[in-house]
Amino acid sequence: MKFLHCADLHLDSPFKGLKYLPKPIFKRIQNSTFRSFTATVNLAIKERVDFVVIAGDIYDGESRSLRAQTYFRKELERLEKHEIYTFMVHGNHDHLEGSWIDIEWPMTVHIFQGGLPSSMPFYKNGKLAAMLHGFSYEKRSVAENRAPHFPEKKDEAYHIGILHGNADGQSEHESYAPFKVTELLGKGYDYWALGHIHKRMELSQDPPVIYPGNIQGRNQKETGEKGCYIVDTNNGVQDFHAMADILWKEEFIDLTGCSAMSEVIETCIEVKENARTEGKGILLKLILEGDSSLFHELSDELFLDDLMETLQDGEEENLSFVYPFAVVNSLRRSWNRDQLLNDGGFVGALLHNSSEYEEMLKTTRELFLHKRARRYLKPLEPEEEEEIIKEAETFLLRFLLKD
Repeated sequence: MKFLHCADLHLDSPFKGLKYLPKPIFKRIQNSTFRSFTATVNLAIKERVDFVVIAGDIYDGESRSLRAQTYFRKELERLEKHEIYTFMVHGNHDHLEGSWIDIEWPMTVHIFQGGLPSSMPFYKNGKLAAMLHGFSYEKRSVAENRAPHFPEKKDEAYHIGILHGNADGQSEHESYAPFKVTELLGKGYDYWALGHIHKRMELSQDPPVIYPGNIQGRNQKETGEKGCYIVDTNNGVQDFHAMADILWKEEFIDLTGCSAMSEVIETCIEVKENARTEGKGILLKLILEGDSSLFHELSDELFLDDLMETLQDGEEENLSFVYPFAVVNSLRRSWNRDQLLNDGGFVGALLHNSSEYEEMLKTTRELFLHKRARRYLKPLEPEEEEEIIKEAETFLLRFLLKD
């Protein structure tokens, strides 16, 4: 038996704040969640899976657009034509209290009801092959832990739990339907198909407890490959497949040793071209770092804007575009610290004090040891204390030595 596990499609995502991008690129971004799910369906058909599991947040909002619903139905109909079933739940974004036009779904589609978990069998060649358990969000905010309400495995079928919720310790998203991994393991299931967290994570390998992440990154924080898992129960293998149409990327460019602006431009162009991926769109953030004698020149916002426009040139109509949307200066100015320390004056005194930072840290240590504060603040390691002093020193020297 083989199945596909995906989650967090977020069809109809508005991609707020990106309208400033060129129209062809913004249009491509607007359609990216649809294109990514079409690619996911293509993969399911190519791999000849028995069924697809979608672990919540199919739509981005509670008011599902007719366009998104009709598109989604057509894709599920494509699966039906290949005798591929679909098992899905709704999450906090597309909960059952929302408003939408009710449409008829293919006979091969099962949507788990709201409330406590229910179960659905899957038969293959006339025999029970799998039992799937899950629930949809009956309202936007499901704050209680529903993991204890999943039934325990009591037969030889392959059991799959479908849960859209927040694993203990995950603070990146709101804590809906929170659960502990140990609670899931206690059910004896063969696979847990999770959703809600947009970052791909394998919380357990035996049995697999997996967040596939979303299939399409929606902002610059959701970098890297996005996609789904193909699970083969015959050999126990779970393979990740990248599905995103648009990729958000960050590239750090070390300019240490660069002494000419032409070098900077050539390096940025090289990094941009190396990021290009056939058939994919790339939204690229370039972060300039290192110790550079060009510190002041690259601190000029007008120059950085001009550099970004130069790098953007010709990308609008390219199917495999690489469009830099930000160039960030994180450079450290190249200076001789020992010489500044020995020259005296205000800057020398500043560096002398930062070299003897022990007294400065006494105040912060008292904060971390405070009976109330220590419940929320983790004490700093010695290396972290030194790094804070170095960052503060660099910040001050940038301004004091800008001439």
